[in-house]
Amino acid sequence: MRMLIAGVAVAMSAGCSLPASLVPGEPNVSKYSAKPPKEYAACVLPLWQAQVSKTHQMGISNGYRLTAPSIITADEILDIVKSKDGSRVSLYQGPPWAKSAAMRQAVRDCL
Repeated sequence: MRMLIAGVAVAMSAGCSLPASLVPGEPNVSKYSAKPPKEYAACVLPLWQAQVSKTHQMGISNGYRLTAPSIITADEILDIVKSKDGSRVSLYQGPPWAKSAAMRQAVRDCL
C-alpha cells in the first residue's frame, strides 16, 4: 500500500514540474519592459535568489529564462524575450495556493 501511495505521489508531482514551454496556457503575468533582456534579468535574478536560493538563469532564443525550483509544486519560471523596444516578460507560476507574491512583485519592481 505504501508503494502505491508513493507511486501516485511521484506521478502527480512529475506533471507539475514541467517547464512552461511544455505546459499549455497563458502566463500568470505578461508585461513589457523598456530594459533589454540582459539588464532586466540582472535586476530580477538577485531578487528571486533572495527568495529561492537555487534560482538559476539560462539563455534561450532571444533572451533568458529564470527558474525557481519548487519541491512541492510547479517551478516558477520567468521568460524574458527581446521585443522591439525592450523586453517581453512572461511569468509562469503554479497553482493559486502556491504562487509566490514576492516573486511576482520582483517581476513588477524591475520593469
